[in-house]
Amino acid sequence: MSLYDDRTRDIFRMIVEEYLKYGIPVGSQTISNSLKQPLSPATIRNVMSDLVEADLLFSPHTSAGRQPTERGLRLYVDTLMKVDDITPERFQIEQLKSSAHNIYDGASTLLSGLSSCVGVVIAPKMNKPIRKIEFLKLEAYKILGIIMTQDGMVENRVIPVTQEVSKSELEQVSNFLNDRINGKTLPELNDDLVREIKTHKNNLNSLASLLVKEGIIHPLSSSADEGHIFVSGQSQLLDDPEAQQRLAEMKSLFAMLEEKQAMLSMMDAIEHGEGVQIFIGSENPVFERPTWSTIIRAYHDQNGRIIGATGVIGPTRLNYGKIVPIVDYTALIVEKLIGKN
Repeated sequence: MSLYDDRTRDIFRMIVEEYLKYGIPVGSQTISNSLKQPLSPATIRNVMSDLVEADLLFSPHTSAGRQPTERGLRLYVDTLMKVDDITPERFQIEQLKSSAHNIYDGASTLLSGLSSCVGVVIAPKMNKPIRKIEFLKLEAYKILGIIMTQDGMVENRVIPVTQEVSKSELEQVSNFLNDRINGKTLPELNDDLVREIKTHKNNLNSLASLLVKEGIIHPLSSSADEGHIFVSGQSQLLDDPEAQQRLAEMKSLFAMLEEKQAMLSMMDAIEHGEGVQIFIGSENPVFERPTWSTIIRAYHDQNGRIIGATGVIGPTRLNYGKIVPIVDYTALIVEKLIGKN
């Protein structure tokens, strides 16, 4: 819905911004005192009544002022929000370190500190290009698979095999795979191997070929679907007076933050979008509650593939104009640091 005229738009914008700043319903007198061109409280109340009819504002109590509905917040964010200058914050974001875990831990901690909300960094392994794979023999029928991704992370997985394999054969399999990695993700590498074996294009000996057919790469690929979640600043929400009144919903949020698969499902929601995406209240594909908003942006590898995201989770009463550019710039810096690795 569009706002009817300049006066209505100005009143609506001021109500939303006052509410986002102070967290209390906004009355007509407050707006009257702030307008450049004076209007009577009665005129302002009429405009507010129209905005209530349009489901853009509501009153939490009969005698209270007005505050934005979820729909009203969406309209404000899409059409009226002004993005803040974050020059001081940009300097802090640029101090992120370039070692892998420092990037992700540091980014989530930084996002939490700059937003006073929960900072989240999603680093799914599934779409990460691989730098190197090695295999070590643990026992007669157990192999340790070691995956090193291009962003510097290392994953270890124990792989059961149906027949004993020698050290030299494992080295041969490692060399065979590493010759074909060339920045591929694990699912891409696995698809290539299946095609090669079907067409007899590879030069592995019978035992190594059998290992690939049995799925020596499959346990690694399945572990790649799990991904990594870095979460910081849950305690920040305890400082919000409104959130403290909804302790049951906070408990539910904290439990959801512990659910790795639920958090990774955010990647599906942002896969086809561009830039910073904002999910307000029940729009959120993970939490599906009107209590929380999520501001999130994907970051990419050097080939343009989405490999993760940075974001902030907090109450719907967020400083969207400040947090949006912070999330945006953090994702760009993470992307840059990963590219260096």
